[in-house]
Amino acid sequence: MAQPPSHDLELLRQLAKGSESAFESLYDRYQGPIYRFVLHMSGNVAIAEEITQEVFLAVIRAPRSYNPAKGTVAGYLFGIARNLMRRSLQQSAHHVPFADEVAEDDTNGISDEMDLLEELSQTESLECLRKAVLTLPEQYREVVVLCELEEMTYPEAAVILKCSEGTIASRLHRAKTMLKAKLRGQGCVR
Repeated sequence: MAQPPSHDLELLRQLAKGSESAFESLYDRYQGPIYRFVLHMSGNVAIAEEITQEVFLAVIRAPRSYNPAKGTVAGYLFGIARNLMRRSLQQSAHHVPFADEVAEDDTNGISDEMDLLEELSQTESLECLRKAVLTLPEQYREVVVLCELEEMTYPEAAVILKCSEGTIASRLHRAKTMLKAKLRGQGCVR
């Protein structure tokens, strides 16, 4: 997401005129992040590949459907991916159970200073984390994937998820609390 929004907008304009190089640039920039987003949200490689392809097909079919007043090109592309992923998961029998939610006040003295994702990335517990993220309710899973795994800012995530930055912060805090409890319960972290 390092390119300025105006550059992405220009790529879409050129794409609408039939420029293959504009499409290639847009694809090269966003294919990886969109694929990872869908993979983290669905936990399924086939779904991630299919939806990533569908996002770019949607852009090719209707390059003028993007409205700059509604957000960035990145937000637009992630929004398409999000909607396609939701439809796909609703239509498939692949549903991850959302068990073991933590009560709001049940933090068991978990230290706010502990950086859970950093600790896990330094160990061989990434599989534990991936599975735990998949058990989060969708609204919490989305903010973890966007803000922590894709390293988006709160404003960028807020545009994609169509909510306020405060809501992003609140959901992320709640998601981390749920993840900590889940991972501790599984013995993945101290």
